[in-house]
Amino acid sequence: MFGYVTINKMELKFKEYYSYKGYYCGLCKRLKTKFGNTSRLTLNYDMTFLILLLSSLYEPNNKIFNERCIVHPGRKQLIIQNEITDYAASLNVILSYYNLIDDWNDDRDYKSLAASLVLESKFKKSSSELKEISETIKSRLNNISKLEKEDTDDIDAVSNEFGHLMEEMFLYKKDNWENSLRRIGFYLGKYIYFIDAYEDMKKDEENKSYNPFNKINVENKEEYAKNLLMLNLSLLSNEIEKLPLIQDKGIIDNIIYSGILNKFDKKETSYERPI
Repeated sequence: MFGYVTINKMELKFKEYYSYKGYYCGLCKRLKTKFGNTSRLTLNYDMTFLILLLSSLYEPNNKIFNERCIVHPGRKQLIIQNEITDYAASLNVILSYYNLIDDWNDDRDYKSLAASLVLESKFKKSSSELKEISETIKSRLNNISKLEKEDTDDIDAVSNEFGHLMEEMFLYKKDNWENSLRRIGFYLGKYIYFIDAYEDMKKDEENKSYNPFNKINVENKEEYAKNLLMLNLSLLSNEIEKLPLIQDKGIIDNIIYSGILNKFDKKETSYERPI
């Protein structure tokens, strides 16, 4: 359910794309140093956006350097890291572990079970650092699973759970920005749940799998889904515009107003990793 919050590379300035890669590679590097090489397989775009947004808001001191890695052995890559990178790395592992467990419980996917066992020690470490958030993520994912198994037709009930999950993740500090960050996380979480369901509508209908949009009694389900997605994206962008963001605002705007909108085009396939 992750990987939707990405850039539109073609509309970014070179400097902006270079910076985005720096944050992305910084997260990858931090995963390796903190949790080992295998944890880098959990890397996703959504956590890079979290780092960008929180770094722009709080402007922590960045550690910037160039380094080679196994993916780029020939040329050194820009690495940008700060205290939020460390926070996002732990979240990345927690989310990935619970997703794998969820896949095993729901589908008896042995690959997911094996991957979760590999990630288990790393999960325990990250979960001990972010105990309350880890428990919230677990609880919200369990609620989603329960609602889906009940075959609920209440699309808000099930999407709200993922919204509340993301809400906790965006609350880096309890300060003057708490309410705004909660709303940003909430609307983004609902959007991610909706876009994932929107993409799988036809497949889930054929497989007789749960999909909230297939439970709705409307004439044009796809149009209904698109309107709901645009509503949540509008609410999300409105909340982001309330924050005093200057640093990397161009990248954030690219993601919100262009990058994730590409998912509306089901024929779009150019979601390449920034390497």
